Amino acid sequence: MPSSQEEFSKKMSTMMTSMSWNAEGIKPKYNQFKYFAQEWKPDVIAIQETHLNSGDKLKLVNYTTYRTDKLTHRGGGTALLIRNSIDHYQNPIASDSFENPTIAIILPNSQQITVSSIYRPPRGFISKDEQNRIYSSNKNCIEVGDFNAKHRAWSLRRRNQNRNIINDYICNNNLILLAPPESTHFPHNSNNPKTLDFGVLKNYSSGDATSLNELCSNHNPVCFEIDINARFPAITKTLKTTNWMKFYDIVKGAIPDNLSIDSTKDFGEVINKITSVILTAINQFSKAKIINCPHNNLPSRITNKITFRNQIKKRWQITYEPRFKRKSTQLANEIKADMKQFDQDS
Repeated sequence: MPSSQEEFSKKMSTMMTSMSWNAEGIKPKYNQFKYFAQEWKPDVIAIQETHLNSGDKLKLVNYTTYRTDKLTHRGGGTALLIRNSIDHYQNPIASDSFENPTIAIILPNSQQITVSSIYRPPRGFISKDEQNRIYSSNKNCIEVGDFNAKHRAWSLRRRNQNRNIINDYICNNNLILLAPPESTHFPHNSNNPKTLDFGVLKNYSSGDATSLNELCSNHNPVCFEIDINARFPAITKTLKTTNWMKFYDIVKGAIPDNLSIDSTKDFGEVINKITSVILTAINQFSKAKIINCPHNNLPSRITNKITFRNQIKKRWQITYEPRFKRKSTQLANEIKADMKQFDQDS
């Protein structure tokens, strides 16, 4: 029987594949994530709770990264990575209740899709106006991520205050909920797994979502297959380098020192202008070269150990037996050492 990864890789050419993952801090888990992404090869990767500062790097070969870092306090932070071979542009959408890096994908048939990586912190209410802003940005829209909302339509556990806001918005606007049947969130301090990570689609009606027992976090990564009825270009293996000194000179001269912002509309226009300047400078002073060497996949002894560690950790979250906690910690240390050795040998 083929594995979930094999089925995911053998997708129809009209399927857009994406992965969403609340990393709960990606820096110590980056190597696991890198090999996981290279093996599954999704078209789009949405990451929540990156916990990255502006000086931290988040790069993946053959992908372009867009980020919204949390600058005021610890936690939060989102990222959206897209394959370089897919035509797209950044499409910022102002929001106070969501962290939502957003891009617009340009399909070969000239249609466009707005894709957002959503993270909503546990506290506060969801704004319908901000939802309207996202879904009015394009005819076709896809949101995936951690909504921190529980409703019986997608989660078995008790509901929370934002459940009806999202559910009513989906129902009243003819949107499609795309949630995995399995739980996605396994809290550290309780034995109540729930589904907080899902997708919402506008003008797409067909797709699948699967919660995977992979990677080390209290959230499982969720893989989506969405029927967009358009053919994506083949994966290209390229490495892009940028002359940052020339980039700095161009950006410094093109962006005014004092920008006037009096309204939400002004804010959006300023963001679009700055984004245009940055993207133009990057394209002007960047070079790409084709990479012919294959990626190294993690050996099965490491991937099996990661899966086993997640199973033991979730068993501890249900039973609170100390032996499971000790075994989970032991396996986490072994995985860290195995990853370090594998990188040195590669």
